[in-house]
Amino acid sequence: MTIKRAEHKSVRAIEALKTMWAKESFGTFVRSIRESDNISQAELARRLDVSRQFLNAIEAERKAVGVEFASRIADALGYSEELFLELAIRDQLLRAGKKFTVTLKAG
Repeated sequence: MTIKRAEHKSVRAIEALKTMWAKESFGTFVRSIRESDNISQAELARRLDVSRQFLNAIEAERKAVGVEFASRIADALGYSEELFLELAIRDQLLRAGKKFTVTLKAG
């Protein structure tokens, strides 16, 4: 199976995703992307080398992820890591009771 690489995705598409998902959680975003790309939870879990139950807990917001794992999910789905990282960091801050806006820029 061939996964579309992030470098082929336009910057406009990422900006559109940011606008659409600005208020969504990391888990909801992952589930939506996975489902829109017709990837089963079991298949994504296999790509990530985790259990389906673990992935389900992430998508259901019962588990938070760090930046390293957020990057792995982006890669496994074939997308740029930028938005995945932003959402993961924002979720971590919200869980800590901090209300900050997170915007990443490649350096």
